[in-house]
Amino acid sequence: MNRPPLLQENKIVLRQPKEEDIGIRIAYGISSELARMIGVNQCNTHKFSYSDAKKWYEKILVHPCKWVIEYENKFVGTVSLRPYSEDKKAKFAIEFYDMSICGRGIGTQVTRMVLDNAFQVKMYHKVFLRVLEFNERAIKLYKKCGFTIEGLDREGAYIDGEFHTDIYMGLLKSEYEEKILNN
Repeated sequence: MNRPPLLQENKIVLRQPKEEDIGIRIAYGISSELARMIGVNQCNTHKFSYSDAKKWYEKILVHPCKWVIEYENKFVGTVSLRPYSEDKKAKFAIEFYDMSICGRGIGTQVTRMVLDNAFQVKMYHKVFLRVLEFNERAIKLYKKCGFTIEGLDREGAYIDGEFHTDIYMGLLKSEYEEKILNN
């Protein structure tokens, strides 16, 4: 099985999940803020059960490039690259379950760690993502890391009885090298 490498920088570790993460993931549950930011209808949120957490754990174990985010020795979220190998690109996604850590630059650092891996190790040509238009904190983070807006899916997400726009953002390896590595 192709597993992502352990990545470490300062107080952040990106690693494979451990069985003890299952209980922590249950405790985090699905906050209404997380649900809104990832586009989950509130009526579809429920208590995060042991079964849910076990499935979450097993999916990460078989994912070719997904990490648990550990900050100051505490599991706080996940980050992933979904490879599209034939096109030499990957789709980026990040989720924080511990909302108390937001605003400390952790998301920026994690994103840059994953981009380093994507462009320097995996040798992808492009990393792209989709983000809801109202998720201003995430959009600011992605722009800070070099992503640019490539397009919109106007009112393409139906969440809690309302239509919302998805923003598609991308970062090419050449842009990453120019914007990030040369700063």
